[in-house]
Amino acid sequence: MIELFTARSGAPSLRVDGRALHSPYDPAQEAERFVGQGEGVAPSAVVLLGEALGYAAGSLHTRFPDARLVLVYYAKEIFDVSAPAAGISWHPGLDITLPQFLRRHVGELDLEGLRVLEWPASARLFPDISRAANQAMHQVVQELNGSFLTTMRAGRLWIRNSIANYLALETALVGAPCPAHRPVIVAASGPTLEEAAPLIARFRSRIDLWALPSSCRALRSAGLEPDLVVLTDPGFYAMQHLRFAGVSCPLAMPLSAARGSWSIPTAGSQGLPAYLLAQPGFFETPLLHSLGIDAPVVLPHGTVAATAIDLALAFCQAPIIVAGLDMCSRDLATHARPGEFDQLLQVAATRLAPHTSLSFARAETQRMQKALADGGVRVSPSLRTYAGWFAERTEERLGRVFRLLPSAIPLGGMESLDERSLEGLLAAGPGAPVGSPLRPFQRLPGHAQRRTVVAGLLKGWKDELSKALAAVTHSRGLAAIAESPTVLALAYHVEPQLLIEARRQARCGDPGGALAKASDMLSGCIDFMDSLASRAEGGA
Repeated sequence: MIELFTARSGAPSLRVDGRALHSPYDPAQEAERFVGQGEGVAPSAVVLLGEALGYAAGSLHTRFPDARLVLVYYAKEIFDVSAPAAGISWHPGLDITLPQFLRRHVGELDLEGLRVLEWPASARLFPDISRAANQAMHQVVQELNGSFLTTMRAGRLWIRNSIANYLALETALVGAPCPAHRPVIVAASGPTLEEAAPLIARFRSRIDLWALPSSCRALRSAGLEPDLVVLTDPGFYAMQHLRFAGVSCPLAMPLSAARGSWSIPTAGSQGLPAYLLAQPGFFETPLLHSLGIDAPVVLPHGTVAATAIDLALAFCQAPIIVAGLDMCSRDLATHARPGEFDQLLQVAATRLAPHTSLSFARAETQRMQKALADGGVRVSPSLRTYAGWFAERTEERLGRVFRLLPSAIPLGGMESLDERSLEGLLAAGPGAPVGSPLRPFQRLPGHAQRRTVVAGLLKGWKDELSKALAAVTHSRGLAAIAESPTVLALAYHVEPQLLIEARRQARCGDPGGALAKASDMLSGCIDFMDSLASRAEGGA
């Protein structure tokens, strides 16, 4: 029961089931002491878990007026009686989960200077909600850290790939990637795919089979030809998985995926027909728009399995079943066999560096650790993060997405299937015609027109960067970067480390150092635009 009362200071206070959530003497002074603990450099953003009547949020806003506040209430009744706060608020009565709310309002750049606080009385009075909120916060921070590290490694590559694929693409497919009422099995490459493959073969005529690149060789070994391969990885090994996989089905991919993957000759064909996906972003969106292709919008994720599931959810009304989504290894076996990585290690093995030793060294670099007290189940930090995302029970996945022969790592967002339940699930469906509804796109612009589009796009980006560099150097400092979403996005993808360092130095009271970092950052972005323009002129 929520009970408002007046503290000795005359300010409102609050009890929950007879226990004080705020001081009965002076709630405002209590909040000031709490906020002042560990005070140092001003944070860039603050997530306050367990907010109550607004005293802590008010003290934070007064002390750190430039910091963005994200407030999490543990009960709707408390939110209803609290004073309006300066921050963005969530409470259990909203139609969005807490992890979804945090992903929406805490970004990768917020990690620099992010402070997470929890009102102690809320943690005591709502222990279960407190535990869930802290787990959600940890999960989202892990996702953001992983996303930022990925951008540091691949940001430039995504832009280069998008332009190169755009310029070189010869054909494209459009339409729906599967019949609406035909179940889809998405084959990931975890070790359990080896046990799932015979079941998939048994029910192959009833389903559409989608493959991730790393599962293609294992499927081929089991005599299974996929109907679609989903690819998002921008790097070399994505192409290697496909090069020897022997598939000939369409390849669903964003422009930023591995350069020229669709052109690899496989299974006697001249390449895989490309089915373009739209990942909203400043560098892919204008290119897709100029092609005139109405590509399905699929938000980017850290794992291609999530992209495949989202794509299936957008088009398939029948059950969506994932196989080999293990989120762990079996001792040293990280993928279903045969797999490309295992083949590469076999080739590299010598008498002094046998295959098992190379596999162990690879697992060690991935920081694989034992996940269970018994058995050989091992997980890496990245797999833990992905598992946390898949385990979330979202409205979109519940009752729609299933997991075939699951590993020992639970994913609560998906119902588990064994052989009998798989047969029952597939038998319950109305059936659907076999065959892809995809069709060739007939109106791709010519290469000369596409080169003109790229030249104009790069010139526009360079002009904005040059304008921002002049403003940073001669007048308005870092504010010039924040005023242009394109400049900020370019800086984040091209020079993310310098962007973070400039923000940190500005926050820590070193404007001169911040301006120097910002100038280096913008100059680096301009140099990158010049290199892209040179490549595009040569058709690369």
